[in-house]
Amino acid sequence: MSTNQLIQVDVQNKRSLSKLGVVTVYLTPEVKSGLEAETTKNGENLFTLFERGMALRGFKHIIEKIREKEQRKKVIFTHEQTEVNSDEIRINYDDYKKIAGDKFFAFYRETGLDAASYYLNHYFPDKFAYDKTKVTEKDLKQIDKNFSQILETIPKKRKNQKALIDQTSKVISDLTSKKNLLKQEVDNLEKIRKKSNIFFFQSRIDKLKQRFTKKYHETRGKNSWQRWVYANNWLFGISYQSPIEKQKINIIGSMPDFSFPTMDGFLDILEIKLPTMDVITSDPSHAGSYTWSTDTNKAIGQVVTYLSDIELYQLHLKEEIKRVYELDLYLIKPRAVILIGNKDNWTSEQHKALRKLNYSLHGIEVLTYTDLQKRGEAIIENYSKQYN
Repeated sequence: MSTNQLIQVDVQNKRSLSKLGVVTVYLTPEVKSGLEAETTKNGENLFTLFERGMALRGFKHIIEKIREKEQRKKVIFTHEQTEVNSDEIRINYDDYKKIAGDKFFAFYRETGLDAASYYLNHYFPDKFAYDKTKVTEKDLKQIDKNFSQILETIPKKRKNQKALIDQTSKVISDLTSKKNLLKQEVDNLEKIRKKSNIFFFQSRIDKLKQRFTKKYHETRGKNSWQRWVYANNWLFGISYQSPIEKQKINIIGSMPDFSFPTMDGFLDILEIKLPTMDVITSDPSHAGSYTWSTDTNKAIGQVVTYLSDIELYQLHLKEEIKRVYELDLYLIKPRAVILIGNKDNWTSEQHKALRKLNYSLHGIEVLTYTDLQKRGEAIIENYSKQYN
């Protein structure tokens, strides 16, 4: 998403954010719309509260922590995956809201129970007990500061020796319990991470569907179909590693803008066309017959040239890829995928025709955006079954 689409929010609250002053963060349009759609019992929408630093538990704390390490990076709240790059930190709003809410609830519950016990003991000392020997936070800081000296002094008194042994045994027992609890928390965090991945993949599928309703250029600009598909090459499955860019290597012959190393050390190419283009067309001279459309025929011609040149100059390309990407690939018999058109409202005859026409090609497969969407949905479904 470009910076122009982000919404700048200057969060300020003299009481809760006094040390931070005005905090500038950015929201994606989806996060802002979600906040505006939710209201409190008083009818105030959450975006208004967010502007005062009150809609998200732990908002001040995550900003403080980020500023300790990364003062200049933009903080962006999004529905996509949490990540950091050279100039911004993206925080998944829903993930942080859940984790911070769980932690705050546990803390407030403990503090609230202590306050309630103190209050009830003050008015009804016979019925409600309260441990008045509790060590305060201030006392704990002093103990921590002088811990070595305390350990040297306390055992000199005999009455403390047994208490130390008993307390040490209790600490060991507590640590064992905490270890088990920590394992549970780690397991829970792992589940959250996996669900976050599923959420991220699903958001990419939703974005693909949204793109179908708009017009984007085939290769030109940041929002081109070529750039979007290469950035989301996981939709093709786990067959490919990160793409190789033509502009980064010294080319002899013709090559597509991006090529894909396979997991088993070979090279495939992907030719991107528009989803609005026709894939096949009916043959008027033969009833029930279909041929490749003009756009698909042109794409096949381009791809044939790419495949021929890759094999012809394979030794030079192999050395260049190894020099730039440190990959030792085989450039023998490269394969190609042409992504073009969609199957909206296709008849069974058209589906069969595409299958037959694909079968007639050698080392080339014509794939539609509908197929790409279904592959992505299948990946999410399998991932969800595995981790739910």
